[in-house]
Amino acid sequence: MIFHASNRSLPRLPITALVGIVFILASLWHAPRADAAPLRVRVRGAAKLSARASRHVAPVDVRGAAEGGSPPAPGTNELLLSGSLTDDAGEPLALQRVVIRVTKEADPHDARTAAGIAGARGCDRAADPTPGAPSGARRGPTAWGVAVSGPTDAPEVTATTDEEGRFCFRARLDPDRYKANLVYTPPATQALVDGIEREIAFDLSRRGLALRFDPTPRVVQLDTPQATIEAVAIVDDDGDPRVAPALGLVLGNEKEELARAVTDAAGRARFVLPGAKLGAPGPGELRVSFAGDGETARASHSEDVERHVKVVVKVPAADRGALEAAVPEDGIALLAEVHSTLDAPDAGGEALGPLSEGSVEARIGDVVVGAAPVERGIARLLLTFTAQGSEALVRLRYVPASPWYEPLGEPVVRLPIRGPSLWSKAPILLAGLAVLAFFLVGRVSGQKSKPEPAPAKANGEARDAKPGVALVRPAERGAEGWTGRVVDTHEGTPVGRARVWIERGTFEGRAVLTSVETDADGRFTLPGIGAVAGDESLGAEGRLHARLSQDLPPPGEIAIALAQRRRAMLARLVTWARRRGPPFDTRPEPTPGHVRRAAAAERATARWAEAVERAAFGPGDVDARAEQEVDQLAPEDGPEPARAPNDARPRPRDR
Repeated sequence: MIFHASNRSLPRLPITALVGIVFILASLWHAPRADAAPLRVRVRGAAKLSARASRHVAPVDVRGAAEGGSPPAPGTNELLLSGSLTDDAGEPLALQRVVIRVTKEADPHDARTAAGIAGARGCDRAADPTPGAPSGARRGPTAWGVAVSGPTDAPEVTATTDEEGRFCFRARLDPDRYKANLVYTPPATQALVDGIEREIAFDLSRRGLALRFDPTPRVVQLDTPQATIEAVAIVDDDGDPRVAPALGLVLGNEKEELARAVTDAAGRARFVLPGAKLGAPGPGELRVSFAGDGETARASHSEDVERHVKVVVKVPAADRGALEAAVPEDGIALLAEVHSTLDAPDAGGEALGPLSEGSVEARIGDVVVGAAPVERGIARLLLTFTAQGSEALVRLRYVPASPWYEPLGEPVVRLPIRGPSLWSKAPILLAGLAVLAFFLVGRVSGQKSKPEPAPAKANGEARDAKPGVALVRPAERGAEGWTGRVVDTHEGTPVGRARVWIERGTFEGRAVLTSVETDADGRFTLPGIGAVAGDESLGAEGRLHARLSQDLPPPGEIAIALAQRRRAMLARLVTWARRRGPPFDTRPEPTPGHVRRAAAAERATARWAEAVERAAFGPGDVDARAEQEVDQLAPEDGPEPARAPNDARPRPRDR
């Protein structure tokens, strides 16, 4: 079998027509409905606030007593409230203020509670609760400052986080049950992070308990027969951390309880359960909790996790040996079944049902010869290539749209093929003769009369898919001004209500000389501007089409082609990936999903690629504001962002 990467000239016409039909059908299938909710691109991060309260016996503050202070008496119960503030990527938010208000559960206006909070002070260092750590081992600091403000009957504590995003304060409170309300409001310097509010309940009449996972789960596999999750319980009262044996702990996810276990002599609880019980693929949460008893207060701890599952691709007809030989130049239909390993007959877990995620690519060597999305567990591919021989080796690859679906292998299919018959080439030969006759007739008629300039391309005609301005017909001698039409460079459809303007360079920047708005059919008329200095440019922009600026053509009829903003953003990402090279550049063309996966260590690049992917391929409109918000996420060496309407150039207005 000999495979040729280049297409032969004869079958090029039907292949081009077939690709055009597939593109039109795919566009209609994925077109957003009129009643569909608009796409909202999230470009702000989310803050994560964790906190816990424990009971401690106040130590004697010899230095405070010497300076005239009034330290708590030895043996007095103290509240130690500590926590951390991070963004959704786990990076600490340093030097940020967290406002905390503590109230008694039975009486929110208790005077003794208010007096205790009014005397709150910072924690310079905190005990290390790690099992096996020496008694009294310390770590810190846990805050850069603690301040008390507000009225005397309802004081509030403002704690400033340290370089690791931690905060902590101490206060003298009676043994009772309390609630703490924590609020983080980001300042202007943290405009890309949303604020957060959280409430915790604690009981100072019982010993405090700290729970954590060891090791901390980040990615869990759902298709493992048995998943093992371990947790550690530590009593950290009185500044003397110690393990907590014989406690019944509960493991759950964001929806339900998963398993129960009892801590051993080392304070460790081991949960063993089938991986399929952990939840559905995607982001989620694992939580370990203790309900509390007569001596120990209730406690819980949660971690964000990603649940992953393997995906398998099969071709049933190939397994049965039922594939029939076909002509690859005409297109070979291939049906592939796609399912997760949890849906396999011998998986033994809970089935996830039909998969409607990602796509399947078919390759011969390094060349993609077909691709199709996965819908209800089926990918219907149409393979088109040029080859000789009796069979072709086609490698199938599952391409996930989300990182929690992982491809398991790349099956190879032996595809029987045959050459095209002579009768199948007859329509191509007839079409070629018709084209040749058309050009001959045009050449003869052109000798008799000067040909008219070609008008702008109509809807449905082949387009070069490049935005730009073209002179269709020059104006008659003595005439001034410009007329023309604005169309979509890829689809050829008119762009109504687009802005078209002429501007000229001045000492203060660019000045708009005249501007108009296109009608519903994309047509416009610009008046003459008098003398031309040579520095004039023609600009155009639509609500959903990216801005275009080009040297002013001579007066006459012009055609303006604009690219949609979503396509412009995607083109900038591809250009950037080509410039950076591997691993961001790939064949045949880098995609936002590939760039996001290749930028695992570059968080800014991964966020930008994810935002481009949602804007470019998701439903809804992408206007100038959405384009600007996505471009602001580009890395420092990223592409030059599209200018927003309020940039250095004034937005054109009708004169």
